[in-house]
Formats: sequence, C-alpha cells, structure tokens
Amino acid sequence: MYLTGGIGSTVEGEAFTKDYDLPNDMAYAETCASIGLIFFAKKMLDIKPEGKYGDVMEQALYNGVLSGMQMDGKRFFYVNPLEVNPGISGELFGYKHVLPQRPGWYTCACCPPNVVRLMTSLAKYGWSEGEDAVYSHLFLGGEFDLDKARISVESAYPWKGQIVYHIEGKQERAFQLAIRIPAWVKEPEILLNGEAVDVKARMKDGYCYIERAWGKEDTVALSFELKPRKIYANTAVREDAGCVAVMRGPLVYCFEGVDNGELHSLRICADGEVKETICTEGLLKGMTLLQVSGVRMKGSDGLYSETPPRAEPEILTAIPYYAWGNRGLNQMKVWMLTH
Repeated sequence: MYLTGGIGSTVEGEAFTKDYDLPNDMAYAETCASIGLIFFAKKMLDIKPEGKYGDVMEQALYNGVLSGMQMDGKRFFYVNPLEVNPGISGELFGYKHVLPQRPGWYTCACCPPNVVRLMTSLAKYGWSEGEDAVYSHLFLGGEFDLDKARISVESAYPWKGQIVYHIEGKQERAFQLAIRIPAWVKEPEILLNGEAVDVKARMKDGYCYIERAWGKEDTVALSFELKPRKIYANTAVREDAGCVAVMRGPLVYCFEGVDNGELHSLRICADGEVKETICTEGLLKGMTLLQVSGVRMKGSDGLYSETPPRAEPEILTAIPYYAWGNRGLNQMKVWMLTH
C-alpha cells in the first residue's frame, strides 16, 4: 500500500507486482481501488474491531479517495500518483496513464459514482455496533441514530484533534462506547462529563472502551495534538530510498511546483523544522499548510560536471495531497530527498 492509501502499483492489469515495489511516478493507485480498500477494511472491522483496520480505512479516505476528485467536483483522476512531471507524465511510454491534470471524463467512468456511493453511505463506515458496544471508527461530525443510542458529534478533524460526542442512551443496560485512537496519536485525553478518563487503562486493540449506563445528556470529549511528522519508507522500497514524506494527522502532504518551483533540485533538511501555517487566500484558503526547512541544490549548466552542486537554504511549502492538481499544470511530489 502506498502512503496515501493507494493500492495497485502497475497499470498492467491494474495489479499488484512484487513486495515493496511502489513506483511513485508510474503508480496506478486507482481511486476505485482505495474505495475498495475501505470496503475491505470495514469488513475486517466487522469481524474483529482492531485499530489497524480503522487506521487504513482513514488513511485511504482522506488521501487516496479524496485526491480522486477535483475540488470543484467537475473533474476526476482515475490514477493517483505520488509524483508528476509535466512533459513526461501522461505523454511518454510507461507514463501515459499518469495524467498531470484531472480530465473531465473517461470512457470507463467508474470512479465518480464510487466516490458518491462511499460518501453518501459514510456513516456505516464511521460506526458499527456489537452486542455490548458501539464503535466509533472515524471522527465524523453529524448525528447518528444507532440501536443503543443517538449520538451527535462535533468534529474539527482533520484540522484539529477535537471531537465531542453527545450521547443519548436508548437502553437502561450499560454498554461500551469504543473510540478508535489512531496509532500516531501519542497522548490522547478523554473527558467523560468533564471528568478525566484513564485512556491507557481502557485501551484494547487500538480502541478506548468506556462502559456505563448512558443517560440522556452524557458527553465524551476527545482531544489530542496534531503535529506535523516526518515519515520514512522501509529501506526495501527502492523508489523512496533516502527520501522523507510529511504527514499531519491522517493527511499526507505533497509539494507542488506552483509553490516551490522546480522540485527535483529541492531537498528536505533531515533535522529541519516543519511549521504549520493557515492559508489565507486562494483556492486553498482555510487549509493548514506546512512550511518545511530545506535546500535547493544548484550546480553547473553542463550535463555532467566534476563540481558538486551547492546547497542554498530554502523554505518549502507542502499542501494536503488530496488538494494537489487544482491550480494548473505543474510538478508534484510526495517523497522528497533529504539533505
């Protein structure tokens, strides 16, 4: 699986290839495949509630699925690469399936209706019920009428780690509210009607279980920090050797040429800072962007040289991966070399 929750690394047969074979600029990672992965992860959760399945479901939803649709809803990607280079992508042999811009239509337009059926049935992926428990798999805002309770959720996710559950129990018998805590969350805090809950003592398989006879106005407030973090691939993934990616919460971030110029000459400083900033204008207004310490490598004009390139400091801008390709034709990369 790609970091974005994309699956299927080759266009040939729309298939898997070998273990750890995850080319970024020749990926297939069909939008429908990420949706299918969500379907599969939910079936696994129905068999046994384990956080790892919910984590994959969330990863695919916020990245591999949302990236398939243009932000205005009028165009879509069949293929979701992790690197795009105009002039190569979509044009040369082996790269013709990797389009640098979302087209308006495909002869086989399976992705848009699959996105629609996922989004319009999202509640059943966010929640499930067992004999003695109600499971919250995704941090979705909304009102949910379940067998054991009516639950209203206020959620600032994925921009903020603040989720509040308002619970109205339908039965006198006690049951458990099981909340998935993502694997990357370090120190979650939960308040039950304003009183702190010992989260670690209640954790099992990635879920925090809170059991009680739920009243008509019980409140559970979950909070955690959303800090940018650097991600490194297994060393067996040859395409990502010496590279780093950046995530914040469930969101994978990427770098576009419109913000950073030519991308291949850029490197991320291994020990450099990653800072958050809120976009205040344009198409990405309101989104949390990342400012990453890096360098631009500058060398001679010749094709080859005995003089090594010099590094000049530069601040790189990263945007949520799902939002790429909405501001015209330009380069995009998820995995960047380190310096």
